[in-house]
Amino acid sequence: MRQAATAICVRDEVAALPNTAIAYGLKELARRAGVSSEFFKSWRIEFDDAEFVKVFVKSGTRKLIRFPRPRGNFKAEIEARKFRTSTATWLNIADDKAALVPSFKIPFSSSEQEEIGPLFLQANEDQIDCSVDLLTSIVLTLGRFEETIPGPRDEHGRFSVYSSVAWRDKFFHRPIVDEYGLAFREALETFLPGWQAQERSLKVHIGHDVDEIGTPFSFRTAIAHTIRRGRPMASVRDLAAPFTGIETTYQRSLRQLVKIGKGHGFRPATYWKAGTAGPHDTGYDPRNKNIRKLMSSFRSSELELGIHLSYDSYDSLTRFQSEVSTLRDLLGQSKLGGRQDFLRWNPQTWVLWDSMNLAYDASVGYADQIGFRAGTCLPFRPWLLSESREANLIEVPLTAMDSALFGYLKLGPDQALSQLLDCVERCRNAGGVFTTVWHNTTMMRPAYIETYRKLLGELQGSETYDWTKSDDGRDWV
Repeated sequence: MRQAATAICVRDEVAALPNTAIAYGLKELARRAGVSSEFFKSWRIEFDDAEFVKVFVKSGTRKLIRFPRPRGNFKAEIEARKFRTSTATWLNIADDKAALVPSFKIPFSSSEQEEIGPLFLQANEDQIDCSVDLLTSIVLTLGRFEETIPGPRDEHGRFSVYSSVAWRDKFFHRPIVDEYGLAFREALETFLPGWQAQERSLKVHIGHDVDEIGTPFSFRTAIAHTIRRGRPMASVRDLAAPFTGIETTYQRSLRQLVKIGKGHGFRPATYWKAGTAGPHDTGYDPRNKNIRKLMSSFRSSELELGIHLSYDSYDSLTRFQSEVSTLRDLLGQSKLGGRQDFLRWNPQTWVLWDSMNLAYDASVGYADQIGFRAGTCLPFRPWLLSESREANLIEVPLTAMDSALFGYLKLGPDQALSQLLDCVERCRNAGGVFTTVWHNTTMMRPAYIETYRKLLGELQGSETYDWTKSDDGRDWV
């Protein structure tokens, strides 16, 4: 998992994306537009034109959509991290979705114009043209190309939102790739009278990363409940737990957190560790009797148990493989999903998760902001730039984490809720999945847990996202 080595091979690959990558970009665009897999399979794609990718979308007709290929010195510029962002408009006067999507932002553009007019423009009754190299942008955005290039990282070795083109050009809070799907849908509806898009509704994916569970016993942690949080009875509970077998404060708070989610009609997932003790890991043993009891109660409620790989697994292949194997054996499942601790992640992490035959990763979100790190809220199978192929792994993009809201951004409860609800509406607008992480340590702050209750109240009635039944594009090609 060496970032510099990854960057070298990825940059060579991106210099000229293969046709398979461009076809992948088209598939992801079509999925987001509501195109069915059956209809997509009837399309014919031609790559033999030096300037355009041609897509014939209706058998027996000349109905054609053209997507431009990168132009000019795109290769040299993108390798030098000279990223352009183009701004495009709707084809026609859009419906209520335009309130959240007044225009479209297309990063990694080879166009020399910042304002390019409609993203899709009908040239005649048989042809629609895309005004920018959109398919390249989709592949690079979803594949997190900019994170493969050496550059600033924070104290935990992470790519920060503040280093991103999305922050620079002020669209980090928008699922821009999903928004392209809305524009493409509008173009297809204009171009193909009678065609109806498949509708998607908002789904919710709630995860709880189990970082602190109260074991092994720590006198400092037990006393901190009193000194830092003014909760002396929590200290008493933790001091008594090793001798009485009662649940620790953190075990109890995890149970309460899960209960809140279930009470609002959701099925939260809990993600467990098997790492050793260190500066950022408590090193708890997931085989502990009380922990196993918690796991068993969650499993009996048909809740998902997944993996939360340790802080040090990020740059240690040995630790990574050992922890996956331990948790796979413990949980008794061959297919597991989960998340990297501290969101210590880069695009090569996908390759490792894929190599271990894991079901999904949910690490691709900002540690220091909330929003859409991969430009999407729709689960997808990533294009692995370093291997020039689509992964078997599903990425479930992370929208919002409690520690970003209350730790990095230091928002008050009302401010946090406002930003969360904005993300929810953007996910709803795109028919995507709102994915959020709340830790059991958050239960120590009543104001924060009240924000969580209000959030779930707003989400109540939405379906829980089930990755085992996900439309992730597997059957599209």
